[in-house]
Amino acid sequence: MAEIKIPVFESGCVLTREMLDLMENMTLDLRSLLLDGFSDGIVSGCGAFMKDGVIAVGRGIVKIGNHVLFIPDGMEATVTPGNEWHVLQLRFGTAYREDNFLVRKVTLEITNDLAGGADVIEVCRFRLQGGALLRNQYRDYQDLNTEYDTVNEIYAKWSGYGKETISTKVLEGFAKEAMRRGMQNPQDECFVQMILNLNGRSMTRDSIQFYVSSRLARPYKEITNMEIYTGLGEVLRQLRSTKEHVPGRQRDDRRIIVD
Repeated sequence: MAEIKIPVFESGCVLTREMLDLMENMTLDLRSLLLDGFSDGIVSGCGAFMKDGVIAVGRGIVKIGNHVLFIPDGMEATVTPGNEWHVLQLRFGTAYREDNFLVRKVTLEITNDLAGGADVIEVCRFRLQGGALLRNQYRDYQDLNTEYDTVNEIYAKWSGYGKETISTKVLEGFAKEAMRRGMQNPQDECFVQMILNLNGRSMTRDSIQFYVSSRLARPYKEITNMEIYTGLGEVLRQLRSTKEHVPGRQRDDRRIIVD
């Protein structure tokens, strides 16, 4: 038999150390349990945008090692325009004890190293021209991979169950485009419904890879983020082709009148 204690805070109750310990343990255990088995990466949020000549990241939640961390607003980095690709990433320091806190410092940095590394989470990459501003709004699915002056999240490191997965921006962009073009295949409808139910979280990599391989009649295998993006784009091209070539229904009551 197990005994579960839940602190009760009401008028007349004396705040004890045991109550505070229970609050701490319940909070930490809940975060760990909800993301148990997930890979390092962005859990939600952390959208990149540009303002006043600097690039910033919105608040969000990330998982790094055994820690689930909240990223606050206000993290910024200065970007220098250039023809080369830049990676915007979160770099995490080693955790250490300071008084009554466990501290782990995080910095937002811009680098030309596309390979990444340990204790680093890629948020996006971009190529910024002089005098231009980075945009994070997209006209359509293909626009997600525009080469210049656009926040590209295709390579972003998102946390997924068992293994790293792809940004929600890619999945949401696919879903919007598929709904706009129209779907006749139940497999497409099911996949889009799954995306619409994500609520800011991403999907497991295996689920996405299975859909791409099954839908395009290819053998299942591990594929890169870019291959996922390209595969979903191929599905969209098939949707457009099918919609354009489906003949319209003919009226059964057509008659030729000869005067």
